[in-house]
Amino acid sequence: MSITSLAVSAGNPVTSAHVTGATPAISKAENISVKDSELPEFTAVLAAAHETFTHILSLPDYVPTPDTTRFPRLDVHRPTPEQNPLNAWAWKATVKDTTDKSKGGLLEGKTVALKDNYALAGVPCLMGTEVIKDWTPIIDATAATRVLEAGATIIGKGVCENLSLFGSSFSSGTGPIHNPYAKGYSAGGSTSGCAVLIATDNVDMALGGDQGGSIRLPASHNGIVGLKPTFGLVPYTGIGSMEPTIDHTGPLAKTVLEVATLLQAVAGPDGIDDRQQAGCPALTSIPDYPSLAVQPIMGRKVGILTEGINTSTADPRVSELIVKAAKQYEALGATVEEVSIPGHILVPDLWMVVSRLSATEYMLGRGSGRRGLVMNDLSAKHLPWTQEKFDKLWVSGQNILINGIYAMDHLDPTLLGKATNLIRKVRDEYNAALARYDVLVLPTVPFVPRKLGSVDDGPIAKLLTCTGLTLNSCGFDVTGHPAMSIPVGFLPPSNDPDVKLPIGMQIVGKWWDDATVLQFGHAWEKANDWKTFAA
Repeated sequence: MSITSLAVSAGNPVTSAHVTGATPAISKAENISVKDSELPEFTAVLAAAHETFTHILSLPDYVPTPDTTRFPRLDVHRPTPEQNPLNAWAWKATVKDTTDKSKGGLLEGKTVALKDNYALAGVPCLMGTEVIKDWTPIIDATAATRVLEAGATIIGKGVCENLSLFGSSFSSGTGPIHNPYAKGYSAGGSTSGCAVLIATDNVDMALGGDQGGSIRLPASHNGIVGLKPTFGLVPYTGIGSMEPTIDHTGPLAKTVLEVATLLQAVAGPDGIDDRQQAGCPALTSIPDYPSLAVQPIMGRKVGILTEGINTSTADPRVSELIVKAAKQYEALGATVEEVSIPGHILVPDLWMVVSRLSATEYMLGRGSGRRGLVMNDLSAKHLPWTQEKFDKLWVSGQNILINGIYAMDHLDPTLLGKATNLIRKVRDEYNAALARYDVLVLPTVPFVPRKLGSVDDGPIAKLLTCTGLTLNSCGFDVTGHPAMSIPVGFLPPSNDPDVKLPIGMQIVGKWWDDATVLQFGHAWEKANDWKTFAA
């Protein structure tokens, strides 16, 4: 690799000590150094590199400019407790088109909430944490712009769990969110606030994020519909990232057709997000998802995923309900069979490797190899890490950093690479099954929603509230398949028979075939009343 110049300005701070201080970090196994005879030359090259680095840092950043004239930000405020009894709103605002350009748009007349890891210029972003303070984005996420252009009104942002790193709804820096069907029980996460707001009719629809199930889990817990689209179908530009190979954003609403409509409004490449790869439909060729969703499923095939109904944390009542729900497709003309995919048991461990090692690199500001938009204003808020920030980080985030650094420092350096290759193997297993079946079905969550933990609990007690929660959801984040949760009934917690909480059925499809997932969701929804189905 060539160097651009050896020119050095007066006052350049680089000395030979910077070279000798850098090389030991190359390896934990031994103390690496440069040869004494070559130290002056490496020092000169590093000094020249410093000139390039500081020059780039001195340049103005290059980010999309939000159209705050067409879409002004009005009445931006943090609601009072009286205005926010569910604690589900992170911020309230009114953002809509002030021109006639979106008249007749797909989402005209609809209200939308954004998960509070979405950038919306001029509206503060909490990201569910006290680690980051006083961050007001300067850009709009692409998907946020698209809902506005489609005629929707964004009326605020829903609370998300702490840095979107937890699946039970008591980790946010703004306090717990209770399940709307039973106080004291989890509303799921990390798109917890948006799901609760939809379930309680405070907003029509929402856009959430999903790295391990964070759209589908709260959809399941709150009795609504949530779709994690095919990886890259909806641009993730302008949304707080956990790890780029598992970042997804997608729609939540009360019905499948509303989810389909919102998906149509936000799908397609934006020319920025490098997650959007071959197969992503061009903006001029976005499928008419609502029209496709109402097509009949006569003659189609459904595979009930055996490993999904027999997870290590499965509640037999939940598994029985999902099988019963899946069998309803037979009355609609589909064939329903069980199918085994052994890799489904392995995939949560593969997800764990990625969500520890690779995510740690990004949390430490070391992520690289990307093309796209980097929200440097956000990075400047959480880096560098300090003791105060670490103490305010939720236990799941602390655990990611500890696990990731340990693995990188003490284990075989091929661990992440091995997991990456094995993920492709599991994806091939799912693909093989989906070559025989139009969709796979399984419980979204293997058990009935659990009680909320306490912020005063120790690390293990907090983590145990989510044990086994994502066994059926996280795999489709690493493989990228579209997966949607629809509500199919209520069940009581085993130790609280007077409480009834929603249960979700997950429908999984082929890459880029989100339309078929929507078809099966709509067909079930139209034929059954989910609120009475399990009675």
